Amino acid sequence: MSPRFTLRRIGAAVAAAAMTVTIAACGNSSDKAAAPAGDGKPETTALTIGFTPVADQGALIIAVNKGYFTDEGLTVTPRAAQGGAAAVPAMVAGELQGVFGTYPSFLLAQQNATEMRIVGLGVSGSENFAGVFVNPKSGITSIKDLAGKKLAVNTLNNTGDLTIKSVLRENGVDPAQVNFMELPFPDMAGALERGTVDAVWAVEPFQSNLLAAGNKKLFSNFSGRTATIPLAGVAMTADFVKKNPNTTAAFARALERANAELAKDPNSVRAVVPTYSKTTAEVANKMQLPTWHEGYPTVEGLQLWNTVMVDEGALQKPVDLSKMVYAPPAK
Repeated sequence: MSPRFTLRRIGAAVAAAAMTVTIAACGNSSDKAAAPAGDGKPETTALTIGFTPVADQGALIIAVNKGYFTDEGLTVTPRAAQGGAAAVPAMVAGELQGVFGTYPSFLLAQQNATEMRIVGLGVSGSENFAGVFVNPKSGITSIKDLAGKKLAVNTLNNTGDLTIKSVLRENGVDPAQVNFMELPFPDMAGALERGTVDAVWAVEPFQSNLLAAGNKKLFSNFSGRTATIPLAGVAMTADFVKKNPNTTAAFARALERANAELAKDPNSVRAVVPTYSKTTAEVANKMQLPTWHEGYPTVEGLQLWNTVMVDEGALQKPVDLSKMVYAPPAK
């Protein structure tokens, strides 16, 4: 049976509510790999997980469809959102038990005193998987032409603009000269056509949709030092992990099972992407895919985000990733 998805934009009211519960969400580093308790059964069996309907988060959907969470005693309901930055406040407010989102969303939350635990891996970037796109009629032919132009990303101060800024600097363009703005992925093609923005950043399957509409890929933001940067994973609050060690471990094992499957056969994601995004099977079959990995998050694997985010002013200082990275104990 196909999973049910609900698309909800997380608004200012949720963000305001999140501010009131930030302290409650805090924990300490000793709970990041909490040992199973009691009989080892999940303390909480029903989980709602926020995610972005893009190709690289297909492991969550595969784990639902194939019953990997059910095998661990869990019922997981994915809920689509515009991006991890939008879903994190909902998680802190208790609407979600976890978020499949970009790592910058989690590091920013950690900096702002909301203790996070990264419990599952996502993918790493590849040059062909994402990029900045323009309308051929725009007259923009090189990265230097973006100075003074409007460039849309799905979430500000996150993966898109942070990696683009890094690439701009490497190509001699001051990021301050580019006007970044926020726009949901599904709205980008129309905005390019109308000329309300000059360029957009997109990942699959939206990249393939933009190309099918006749737009041009100007450059990849996954190049240079960000060529293989890790993109997204699943995080939960430290408070939830501390109170639900068995649930957390069960969720992490099930997601890793799907990741391991995609690491061996990434093409299997093509069949599920049309079930949770506005993508046809034809477009899904043409998508450029990222790289999935077996295993669990590591401090070493995520350290580049500390560097990029400090360099671009998103973080005041590096966060202590050793407090955030979680690996489940052996079952």
